[in-house]
Amino acid sequence: MPDSTSIVIMGSPELEQALNREGLGVVRLETPENVKTLSIGSQTRLVILDGQHLGDSRMFEMMKTIQEHRPYLDVLVFKPGADAGYVHSVLKNGAADVIYEDSHEKLHQAIEAIQNNQKFSPDTPDLRDTRKRVGSFEGILSRNGAMWDIFETITRTASSDATVLIVGETGTGKDLLARAIHRQSGRTGRFVAVNCSTISPEIIESELFGHERGAFTGAHQQKQGLFRYADGGTILLDEIGDMPVQTQLSLLRVLQEQTVRPVGSHHEVPIDARVIAATNASLANAVQTGSFREDLFYRLDVIRLEVPPLRERPEDILYMFGHFLKRVCADYGMDCPELHQSFMDLLLEQTWPGNVRQLENLTQRLVLKGHNRELTGEDLAEVLYSQDIPGSSSAPTALETESVNQPLQSQGDHTPSLNPALTLAAYLEPHLATLEKEYLETVLSKNSGRIAESANQAGMSRRTLLRKLNAYHIDKQNFRNKNSELKD
Repeated sequence: MPDSTSIVIMGSPELEQALNREGLGVVRLETPENVKTLSIGSQTRLVILDGQHLGDSRMFEMMKTIQEHRPYLDVLVFKPGADAGYVHSVLKNGAADVIYEDSHEKLHQAIEAIQNNQKFSPDTPDLRDTRKRVGSFEGILSRNGAMWDIFETITRTASSDATVLIVGETGTGKDLLARAIHRQSGRTGRFVAVNCSTISPEIIESELFGHERGAFTGAHQQKQGLFRYADGGTILLDEIGDMPVQTQLSLLRVLQEQTVRPVGSHHEVPIDARVIAATNASLANAVQTGSFREDLFYRLDVIRLEVPPLRERPEDILYMFGHFLKRVCADYGMDCPELHQSFMDLLLEQTWPGNVRQLENLTQRLVLKGHNRELTGEDLAEVLYSQDIPGSSSAPTALETESVNQPLQSQGDHTPSLNPALTLAAYLEPHLATLEKEYLETVLSKNSGRIAESANQAGMSRRTLLRKLNAYHIDKQNFRNKNSELKD
């Protein structure tokens, strides 16, 4: 049975009363703004939107607000009589499910299914149901609107022969998107992926276009080349920005003529390969610096897919973590741990420079650490700091918090006295906490207690800064008052 205090509802009082009669205690919101200030307990993870009572604009405003401020909340829409277009639109905008039958029993079953799933995963719908399969496109998981815009573009354009340029940071899934385009295209040939940055400039033309026997020293036999190998299919040129300029000219000719000329040959060979290029750098900037041909850039940039980084898709962070967690636990025959609110907060604070690849790696390391109970923020911080991971942020540990008000033993300015009985970590930790507290106070003083400016200068999120200030008992108002007094 679902937790009696774990449901938030926005809509008609009648639906609220019906749910209460069924033993489901709810909290009702009047406006979308209420979700920002709502005090949500660790078991409150579900919002029900009454589509009969709410207008479409209000409905989508509420869903957008939830994604921005409470991305770990699942949204369940109740709209009896909804047509397929409405269901698709609501699911695309992040809903976990839509109940389009006038049945409180169906609604109750959906609530139980979502909350049972949330025991070990913050935001992972059951993808076996057709209406919930919106969370996956060609094996790519996402509940982000920008990603689904990309998926729709792929669906509309995959059958064409137009070149595609996929732009996105490392680890965002550019290879997966290219494979999805190939599968949707209906092409019967192979999908061939080439990383241009890993091939030596001396042999890249031979690798791509092939060569004749004796074309150069070591060419003991004829080579077909990857473009001809992909004939009738798709070729992905990953890290296209690292392709040598001379090879760029050869590629331009291939795109224009739909033929390749093997190295050492005087004959053109017709090919029919869909070209997809991918890059994590700005080709426009490379054109400005002269390292990338402008004419080739425009040839490639016919259909552009700009993949947002994971840090801009908070709903996907939790969604994919839940998917990875279930998969890794199943692979290792372990029970999935439940997730404490502090764990989810800290997970959302990370900047994820390695994007989805980094998140998947982190999930595996968490499971292999043997955490088969409830995962907390401290568990996550332990794994984050067991390696020097860029972009990680954490609240002060219990040891740091306790040591803030302890006197610092020193032999000079900030030079701690040696105690060889301690481990290095135990020796450094309290002193680092003291230095961090002094640093934060200095930054706050410089910025007159303004949190946004202070967080930006310190290189951390506002949430992390506020948590650290709370742990160190630092009142930002003190710095505002001091600066006011100085001005007076």
